[in-house]
Amino acid sequence: MGSMRGAARIALLALVGCAATAARVPGRLEIGTYLGADPALRFVAPVPAILAVAVPQAAGRVVQYSLGGENILYNPLRNGQLQPAGGYGLDLGPERTIPPHPAIWTGKHTWALLGDIATVTSERDSAVGMRVGKNIMIDGATGALDLLQRMTNVSDREQAWCFWDRTLCPAGGFAIIPLNPRSRFPARWVQGARRGPLWWDYDGTNPGHPGIRILGGMLVAKAEGKEQKVGADSDAGWIAYVRGRLLFVKYFPYVAGGNYIDNGITVAHYFNDTIAELEPLSPEARLKPEGEYTFPERWTLTRLDRDVTTHEEARRVAEQIPPSPFVR
Repeated sequence: MGSMRGAARIALLALVGCAATAARVPGRLEIGTYLGADPALRFVAPVPAILAVAVPQAAGRVVQYSLGGENILYNPLRNGQLQPAGGYGLDLGPERTIPPHPAIWTGKHTWALLGDIATVTSERDSAVGMRVGKNIMIDGATGALDLLQRMTNVSDREQAWCFWDRTLCPAGGFAIIPLNPRSRFPARWVQGARRGPLWWDYDGTNPGHPGIRILGGMLVAKAEGKEQKVGADSDAGWIAYVRGRLLFVKYFPYVAGGNYIDNGITVAHYFNDTIAELEPLSPEARLKPEGEYTFPERWTLTRLDRDVTTHEEARRVAEQIPPSPFVR
């Protein structure tokens, strides 16, 4: 176990080093409570006043990523208590074929501290023969949150899944997805045209939605109204969400030639009147027994000079977003 943790630390630091444009300043890592959850792992960047909170007992979810006390993540509560269904949850896909896997999605995770890095890990999920985990650390100078997501085949046969990051934010803002000029879809994006019992069927030829505009090569969606899901085979390696004055960016690797098994899309966005869900996807990872696959992300959170209230304003904000730090 110690060697696995050491390897995970080295892998995360190597990935962060590859992605970094400036020397990283370690943040503070504290243990506390959060909305009745104990323990809660607190990642603190004091100068930019950014706080991230991960809760092992709620499937290892990151339930807070806040700037000046304003949380960009959404969490459903019951009697004031945190539920294992909000914030950022790490799932496996594709959605249309995976059986229920509660140990990964809602089960209590184990945790350990590796200096200023925390690692949270699910129990073995017998339904899929897999275990997932993540290593998390914060940059104390910028508040950027780095995550190294891990899946491990703990079965006795070959397995093939992809990562499906499901990050819930409060509705009412604007999601921004850069579109691929060489997209495999005629419209360069897809819209959920029909929802089956467990998945969406997509239209990538004639999508259209009153809350969605294509502006300067980017999809800008107002997260409100009847439920809808959209996606794209974006090659930019990021998705953003701007709500009021908060700009939240999730960076992730794009793998050219990767087998993106969820309808060929690399990123998706689900929304309704309550939530705006940001969904980066990895390519398929085909693993032999005991094989492991990792997929990093970097999050940033910044405050804008003014509230964003229109699609056009959101598109202009996108000009401020640096390119993905991950080498492609």
